[in-house]
Amino acid sequence: MISLEVRGFGKLYALFKERQWDNPLIFECDAPITAAELRDRLELPAADVEVVFINRVIQPMSTTLEDGDRIAFVPPGVPSIHRFNLGFYNVKE
Repeated sequence: MISLEVRGFGKLYALFKERQWDNPLIFECDAPITAAELRDRLELPAADVEVVFINRVIQPMSTTLEDGDRIAFVPPGVPSIHRFNLGFYNVKE
């Protein structure tokens, strides 16, 4: 069993709240999945996810998640100075 700690920021935080999910949400699955597959299983609109942090580091959405990983989905629209400080200014997958 793989257990993941998932957070949503910005409008995704509001979506978690609307769905009455905890933030962080503990997500469990039987087999390894990628960050993109997790996004899809949670039914988070792809257009609403600009970057994903895995264990506090920006990673490609194609990254395979491991048991105990901490995932944070960040939507577009983070102000520019914060984008630079967080490390995803001009990030392309």
